[in-house]
Amino acid sequence: MLIEIKGVQFVNKGAALMLQAIQDRLQRDLPDAEIALTPGLNAPFRSVAAAGAWQRLRMPGAPIDLDSLSYRLPQRALELGRRYGVVTECDVDAVLDASGFAYGATWGDAPLVSTAREIERLARHGKPYVFLPQAFGPFPANPAAREFGRALRSAALVCAREPESCAHVAGIAGDLGDRLTVFPDFTIGLPGSPSAAARWSVDRNTALLIPNVHMRTDRNPDATWRSGYVPLLCSLARQLAGLGFVPRILNHEGQADAALCESLREAAGSTAVITEADPRALKGVIGTAGIVVCSRYHGCVSALAQGVPCLGTSWSHKYAALFGEFGVAEYLLDTCDEAAATAALRRLAADRDRVSEVLFSRRSALETHVDAMWRRVLPLISANPTL
Repeated sequence: MLIEIKGVQFVNKGAALMLQAIQDRLQRDLPDAEIALTPGLNAPFRSVAAAGAWQRLRMPGAPIDLDSLSYRLPQRALELGRRYGVVTECDVDAVLDASGFAYGATWGDAPLVSTAREIERLARHGKPYVFLPQAFGPFPANPAAREFGRALRSAALVCAREPESCAHVAGIAGDLGDRLTVFPDFTIGLPGSPSAAARWSVDRNTALLIPNVHMRTDRNPDATWRSGYVPLLCSLARQLAGLGFVPRILNHEGQADAALCESLREAAGSTAVITEADPRALKGVIGTAGIVVCSRYHGCVSALAQGVPCLGTSWSHKYAALFGEFGVAEYLLDTCDEAAATAALRRLAADRDRVSEVLFSRRSALETHVDAMWRRVLPLISANPTL
């Protein structure tokens, strides 16, 4: 069977971690399944091929979604495409949507409309569309959101990462019964590669700062964060140095965060910005550090899940739920206030061992929830519904 994994890529390390977590589970429980990925700017042909995936030809467009035409292609045309490693929607048996955070007012109407049509089209052909745990909403009060809400009634399963996203979905889709549920981020148990830490001289005395360009763009609704974000991180870097840590900058995103990382590196007087193509390598680096200040969602996941005390900043509702799940909600900064941030950082540094114990104790339960999620998902996409 051919399973399309939608919404993942290779530049954003959170998206890359989600892809690897899905691949690990499919290889374990559905070893005969093949995957398809859509090539793009952040998922070039070579990376898709290296992942062992088919190249999914995607042709969305308004007012007609050209993917619908794939069902009318002659068999010889489909076979020719497969000969060159290319598949269409017609070839796909199921879709796992791991977009992370792509559906809501932040990202405009196009993803809502295109995905709504895709869900309904696949449903007509008996192909399940599953949303793996991700953040949703808030949704605009417009026709695109209503169309997306109607289409969600045809999805096989919609997994929100936290109750607020679940409520946003219910608000536009109505009662989906047990097809709408909440599960945590599914990369929590994915192991990192700690050997990368030695290459970058990262150890328990290292403090990693992981910035996010969205903190200072219009996607962040808080204007004080947009203007004060970089000065606050620079101040925290100085505070960490004063506490005996060696501040280092880690790029968790790629080119989008590169300029921000470099400016922070210069301000902090740090050595080279830590970058790795392999997301497990970055997770290993994060897991070896002594403390982390992080604005990237999956950077926070990688720290918290490995017992590394983390001070977080937020531009979306998904962060608060994550820190709450790990029992450390007090270490997510809700205001861009230097005095409050400094106080929180000092508490975190002084209480590292106890915080680590809390994080490890929460991880076990969260991994159990992730396993329960896969037990819901796999029978939906498998030819063997008793899996």
